[in-house]
Amino acid sequence: MRTWRKLSKLAAVTTLAGGLAFTGTPAAVADGGSTEKSAALACGGNVFLDGIRALAISENGRDEVYIEADGVKIWPAGGSYVSMTAGQRVEVDKCVRPQAALRLMEVDDLDPNDVIGRVILQGDVTRDYEFCCGDGGRYRIGAVR
Repeated sequence: MRTWRKLSKLAAVTTLAGGLAFTGTPAAVADGGSTEKSAALACGGNVFLDGIRALAISENGRDEVYIEADGVKIWPAGGSYVSMTAGQRVEVDKCVRPQAALRLMEVDDLDPNDVIGRVILQGDVTRDYEFCCGDGGRYRIGAVR
């Protein structure tokens, strides 16, 4: 899985770098940035959500989490949720609009799903955001602009 993700990022960076060479963008931009910065460039004017890390989980052993942007589930794409343990980091790799309202939700089979935290993206900066502290859960997500 990691090898596939690295290869897909490399392909995206290569495609982006090739496109920049034809558009007159300085080569230093294509060559000097990290993979995350290159992915953010591919998002156009949007914000790239990099990875999410569980700092503390809200339940015993694992949280089943998903992310909503402006009330619409955006992650994970291939399932209802991602099961995470404390300390675990998972790639998100999504583009969202600046100023989007993000919510990290925890699936609850018996009750309505719990909100672990909410953040409003500041679209003009690259930074980490923290979802805290619904049911004791704490998560950090990186946003690259």
